[in-house]
Amino acid sequence: MSVGRLIRALFGATLVAAVAAGLALARVRAASDATDVLGTWTGTSTCVGDRPACHDEEVVYLLLPVEGQPRRVLLRADKILDGKRVPMGAFTFDVDDAKHTLTCEFTVGRTHGLIEFLVDGETMTGTLVVLPERTLGRRIRVHRADPRSLPAAPPASEYAEP
Repeated sequence: MSVGRLIRALFGATLVAAVAAGLALARVRAASDATDVLGTWTGTSTCVGDRPACHDEEVVYLLLPVEGQPRRVLLRADKILDGKRVPMGAFTFDVDDAKHTLTCEFTVGRTHGLIEFLVDGETMTGTLVVLPERTLGRRIRVHRADPRSLPAAPPASEYAEP
């Protein structure tokens, strides 16, 4: 075999191995993307429009896995009042790895809404849209946080989980 043919064969084999390794890595990343959002997040939830009952809030979200549902996460939502975390509820979100989004349609009392977050590394930005009108109710911006730097979380029993 000539040197040129040997180099081409080695280059071809290297290229095939690199593509295969890249595809394997992409599969591993896709399988773990839903877990990338797990943990504690904190930031603000700001009212939009004329909603007298709505108040801007400092929030803490704890995202947990949903057993047996790898494309879903449970979000326990708290607001901070007088330096303490006050539970607002728990919501199950669908994870879309391709879009880097978390989405939850919910009904609480008379409120029917859709919450959607865009995940960008250590930050999530989102909105709460009131349904069926599809009016914007809140803008949300949170970042990953160390839970030790926040007020203590309430017991899990204080959340009405879906």
